[in-house]
Amino acid sequence: MRRHRAQLNIKPCLATRFPSLSKGLDIDLDVNMFTEDVHFAIMPIGGRTYKQEDFAVEFQGKEPDCERAKGIVGELGEFDRYDPTGMACDAVENIARYLAWEGQAVFEIIEHKDKIYVNGFTPKNLFKLFNWYLQIIPPGDWDLWKRKFSFVNKGKVWKVEIPHELGGVRGYKKILKKLRRYNRLGPGFYRRDLERGILQGDFDLLKYVRDSEIYCNRVTRSWGWNRRDWGQEKCTEFYSFYKMLSFKYAQALLREHILEEINRLLDRLEIKCKLIVTGLPTSGDISQIINDMREGELSFSAVSDKVAI
Repeated sequence: MRRHRAQLNIKPCLATRFPSLSKGLDIDLDVNMFTEDVHFAIMPIGGRTYKQEDFAVEFQGKEPDCERAKGIVGELGEFDRYDPTGMACDAVENIARYLAWEGQAVFEIIEHKDKIYVNGFTPKNLFKLFNWYLQIIPPGDWDLWKRKFSFVNKGKVWKVEIPHELGGVRGYKKILKKLRRYNRLGPGFYRRDLERGILQGDFDLLKYVRDSEIYCNRVTRSWGWNRRDWGQEKCTEFYSFYKMLSFKYAQALLREHILEEINRLLDRLEIKCKLIVTGLPTSGDISQIINDMREGELSFSAVSDKVAI
């Protein structure tokens, strides 16, 4: 879609990125893994799933409106896709990726020759002032964007945030901030000493690792994240599957929220078409699966099959 936009010479009003604020590669393993897991397989990758045979994507509405809706949804994705199923999956996963990184995703609505386009931009330094959005451009990026700020009407901005059930933007950012307090490779002084070839004989690394695992589980409790640890040395098989289901439940909530926000955007743009996704486990389905597992009515393998995407 970027090549398409460039060909039409469409210039966004809002700066898409601030290289000067980039901190480079985040070496915190827990933060990296958590943000990746939040958006990974939230929808069938490439629009294909062999586990959920009833999975389907449909644009419901009259043909002209559906074509307009597909154009908008296609712009929300990361890649150029032309099949409706792959297009919708890519759009939802791309929005989820932004949410995993920042807790929110923002897009500029651009009108060009009677057509509407959406363009993602950075939520950093973005402030809402009544009916307007003010974007302050850092001094290090003044030369890149040839200005010091951007100012647009709120009607030109579409924002998606982490749903309140998962803590909202503020709660989610707190999770990322807290995850950075413990580095599973060891505290800063320990890593620096290792680089110098110094071994701390009085530092108990195993205890540090255990404490960091307990801390991480507590911080991400609302998501049920298992840190990609399926080992059962420290928990029962039931609890291991319970955490997996809890994380799938959180992903289902996020998926449903994103789809609802996309449909709100289409309605806001007066496009009489709805994006409908069926055949994937809903948050309600997963809640019922958790209850059935508690009652012993489902085996662990059956539980895994029911929520796999």
